[in-house]
Amino acid sequence: MTMEPPLGTEIKAATGWVIALSLGLMLLGIVAILVPHIALAFFTSGPGWLVLISGILQVIQSFQAGPVRGTCLSRGVGALYAIAGLYILINPVKSAAVFAFALGLLFIVEGVFTIAMAFGYRAGRSLSWFVAINGIVTLTLGIFVINGWPFRALWLIGMYMGISLLLSGASLLSAALAAREELA
Repeated sequence: MTMEPPLGTEIKAATGWVIALSLGLMLLGIVAILVPHIALAFFTSGPGWLVLISGILQVIQSFQAGPVRGTCLSRGVGALYAIAGLYILINPVKSAAVFAFALGLLFIVEGVFTIAMAFGYRAGRSLSWFVAINGIVTLTLGIFVINGWPFRALWLIGMYMGISLLLSGASLLSAALAAREELA
């Protein structure tokens, strides 16, 4: 027979992880704000390496499959992935422009959903206004990225990503602290 931990202990443990995550997001946001060109390079090269490596692995896997049908197609798709990954890594400015557009759209969608969450679920109850401000700022950043695309978006995207990460971390932190406060 085991005793179940009290609900407050479970909430405290869960919010501990949320607090750690929110502090990590805030730290990444500050770094991205301070050095936006490095943040842009990171957000461009990371996916480039993932696409390149996944393409290489798919080609290798197709050779391991032996007589299985469709290995030529699998090799072709893997080769296209590898070529796309190389293109992203070799042409970071063009890739950054595409990523900037995609992130602008992502910020718009995230902002709308965050605003809806703030008013629909009343996240953090008394602090739902902070979650709503996060959504409004993120939505505004997305509109600015799309409006200034591609020129202004190339150097602003790292800074905008930092602002979004910082506010997301801060709103998560406030919601976790509010949940803990309700236990007391």
